[in-house]
Amino acid sequence: MRPRILLSLLPVLVFLMLSRVAPPWLAILGGFATSAAVFAANRQSRLIGWLTIFGFAVVTVSAVVGIAGNSEKAYLASGPLSDFLFVPLYVGSVVVRRPLVGGIARELVPAIAGRVPMEAPVYSSLSLAWAAFDLAHGIGASYLLARLSVAEYVIWSRVAFWPFSGALLLITAAAIWFEARRLGSRDPV
Repeated sequence: MRPRILLSLLPVLVFLMLSRVAPPWLAILGGFATSAAVFAANRQSRLIGWLTIFGFAVVTVSAVVGIAGNSEKAYLASGPLSDFLFVPLYVGSVVVRRPLVGGIARELVPAIAGRVPMEAPVYSSLSLAWAAFDLAHGIGASYLLARLSVAEYVIWSRVAFWPFSGALLLITAAAIWFEARRLGSRDPV
């Protein structure tokens, strides 16, 4: 795992710390400013970069709404909103026969994922699985956001969904690895 991935936790930590001692607008501004810094540090021009821009745009809109309404929950709604908005991206990518998971996998692990043709059913199946996960995650996160305090939501939304996210990541990696191997590639280890 690249250490830069851990930077994605910084905006949440900054927001959470500030929300304990500062007014909502300042906590949102601090979390958003940290998100902007992390975004700038992780910019990429390929598919993952475009997906990051899409996610950052959602965070930006949520930050503006949250600051304008002095609502930390409006800012935190960017998580479930992103989940819901990614569902049609995954499904649409399958419809146009360019499964999103295939493109992402090719950028992250080209030596293995590049051995599997983009139109392989494994990429379509995984893209649909991620769409279903994001839909369920968005519903669950919306439920938690409506019922928990800001601090409880930030903590429990990560704790509650981490095992499922981790499991789907492992399933995704294993499915692509096995498909590359099945297609007669050299041992992709």
